[in-house]
Amino acid sequence: MLAEKRYQEVSSFITSLFKCADEIAHSDLVYTFFHPLLRDQQYSEEYAKKAKDRKGVSKNEAGRLKGQLKLSFQFSKGVFRVMVYHVRDLPLLTNGQEPSTYVKVYLRPDTSKETKRKTKVVRKNCHPSFVEMLEYRMALEVIQEKSLQATVWNYDPLQENEFLGCVELPLMDIDLTKETTEWYPLVNLTR
Repeated sequence: MLAEKRYQEVSSFITSLFKCADEIAHSDLVYTFFHPLLRDQQYSEEYAKKAKDRKGVSKNEAGRLKGQLKLSFQFSKGVFRVMVYHVRDLPLLTNGQEPSTYVKVYLRPDTSKETKRKTKVVRKNCHPSFVEMLEYRMALEVIQEKSLQATVWNYDPLQENEFLGCVELPLMDIDLTKETTEWYPLVNLTR
């Protein structure tokens, strides 16, 4: 009896979700959640590619700065939201292993580290997926004076974490009231 009631509630929710505006019904989050077969197929193809790529990686390439970070951000209703989706094409570490990756996000300048946000760690993967929303409750005028800095790190419980790359975006030139979703190349930090 309870299962039937839940089934009806879930069916009603899914129906209403797909009747929402296109930016909701066709968002990455909805596709990722409701289309696992396609996602699993893509991951298996990606895994096969990774295994093939790993064989061709020379020691000279290991540890070099490369890769891309997929971010989405928008200011709406008093909240600046940054979605950290995925990182792709990270190099192997200098020891030949895949990195255990996390992403740190700041709104710079920020001397007090008040805007520091971090994702979870995704272990041993050169193509990690996070799909984590980070939020900042600040006035739009304040955010427009900042730069978004997202740094990618290898987590190491026994040593200092290793820097893998960075994305820095001055927010003054971007219309933050519209959602921006892009892959950004990882570069070195600017001082």
